[in-house]
Amino acid sequence: MGIKKNKFYAYVDESGQDTKGVLFLVAVVITGAERDSIRQRLAQIEAASEKHQRKWTKTHPNQRARYIEQIVRVPAIGRHLFYSAYRGAQTYVDLTILSTAKALNAATQGEYEATIFVDGLGRTERHRFAAGLRKLRIRVRKVRGVKDESDEFIRLADAIAGFVRDAIEGDEAMVKLLKTAAETSILKQV
Repeated sequence: MGIKKNKFYAYVDESGQDTKGVLFLVAVVITGAERDSIRQRLAQIEAASEKHQRKWTKTHPNQRARYIEQIVRVPAIGRHLFYSAYRGAQTYVDLTILSTAKALNAATQGEYEATIFVDGLGRTERHRFAAGLRKLRIRVRKVRGVKDESDEFIRLADAIAGFVRDAIEGDEAMVKLLKTAAETSILKQV
């Protein structure tokens, strides 16, 4: 009998292609066995903050702040949040692959296999994404493209990318929340 592999799920979104390389962010949410209980908590937070299932950019700033405030208060969620920030680069897919690999390396140990969900990834890009991760020694089970309104975790990745971008661009409320998230290790830069 072989070694039992832990199953991990990575949800990936980005922000910043519109800046033409001035600032590019990748957010990665990684879950394992606790995925279902965290999903339920995320749905509760979306409802309580009134963010609901909307994308970050289509959410009122007050709802954004309430959502992130609640996210950073839940340690069980926070152990799963990662981001990377890049300046002066336009190799978006390669940077997204690299960020996903760095997050998985930070979150996993031992034998595992990962299923990766990437916002907006087309069918033709899936193979390239999986091959890129394998070259970085990530044990990939499957790579799928998803739409960011379709799942609590991909909406969380969208929100983390938007939140960090807002903070870097100087939104005072988000700057304070990012500082809190970093100090408490709820959100880790990789």
